[in-house]
Order: sequence, then structure tokens, then C-alpha cells
Amino acid sequence: MRLRAPLTQLAGFSLACGFSCSIWTPAAPPENLAVAAVAADGAALGPGAVEWVQARFLRYQSRLAPFEVREVAETIVAEADRLGLELELVLAVIHTESGFHNFARSAVGALGLMQIMPETGEMLAQELNIDWQGPGTLFDPVVNVRMGTHYLAYLHKKYGSWDLALAAYNWGPQRIDRRLRAGVPLPARYVTQVTAHLQSPRLH
Repeated sequence: MRLRAPLTQLAGFSLACGFSCSIWTPAAPPENLAVAAVAADGAALGPGAVEWVQARFLRYQSRLAPFEVREVAETIVAEADRLGLELELVLAVIHTESGFHNFARSAVGALGLMQIMPETGEMLAQELNIDWQGPGTLFDPVVNVRMGTHYLAYLHKKYGSWDLALAAYNWGPQRIDRRLRAGVPLPARYVTQVTAHLQSPRLH
């Protein structure tokens, strides 16, 4: 069962270069089969979906309180349904980015469950009508998941390929676009990590 909606609300929004620039859509390379398979046929968003996500957070000891885990699970399911994302893929990105730790902070300053840079978070807050109170806003797990899933869906809409979308999520779309224009090989490590987490028995 697939309960999906188109991403028309993201069609004119380019996070890479601001709200007014046109979106350049490159030709996509062959899709990673593991990612594509999950994206095409993931967990159904039906009864029990929230509990399924909640169990994965508890399995990885996310350090969130039980009521926070429930709220995050409900948000992931709602946003996945709204944006056309598969639950396994969202969880694999969270696992890769933060290991399910809400207060994760990267060496370059990315914050929270889905490791969002503050400048990106501020733009996403405007797009989503979220009250931006500075970088600390990204430590609200519900807000972080709303932003991260929105951004991931936007990137897939832009590129039409999960490999490219995931690479751009990690590296930034401007850097990926420059590499594509120059014919330079794309970084593969991040996509490989997400794929490994997708295939991990602990996720299923």
C-alpha cells in the first residue's frame, strides 16, 4: 500500500542558491539498486507504522524521552506520507547522520538527528513557517525531522535520483552540481553508508 502525494510545493525552491534561482536538473546516473528498491517498495504507511518507527529509535537508544520518541515517530510517518518518502530510507539517513542521537553535532557544525547546518535550517524554517530561534532550534527532534525530510524530498525532486539526492544531502547541491558539470566522479561513501544501513538487519 502506498499513500503518496506529489511534491509540487517544492518545485520552485532551490536551497542551494536561494529562493529565486532556477533549478538545474542534471542527467542522473544509474540508480543504486538497494536504495531504489527500498524507495519503490518500503514499509507501508498503515496501522502500526508509528510503532514500527518508534521501536527502531528505542533499539538504537536515541537518548530521547519515551514521549519524545513517540512524537518523532509520529512526525516521521506523517512527513513520509506527505512527501512520498519511505520510512526505511528516512531512518537510514538518520542512522548515517547522527546514529539516532538528537544532540549530535558534526565537526562542520551540522546539528541534530538529520544533521542540518544552521544556515540551511534557517532557510527551511522560512519555507516551513517554523519559528527560528537560532541554531538551537535544530535540537528540537520534531523540527529537525520536519526540516530534514523536506530537504531530502526537495533534493530527490531536483535530481530525480536517490544517489544524487543523498550525495547532495551530504555534500550540498552546489558542490554536486559543479562535479556533474565538470564530469568529475561523485563522492560515493555517503550513499554506500546509507545503503549499508538500509540493509542492516537491525533496521528491519
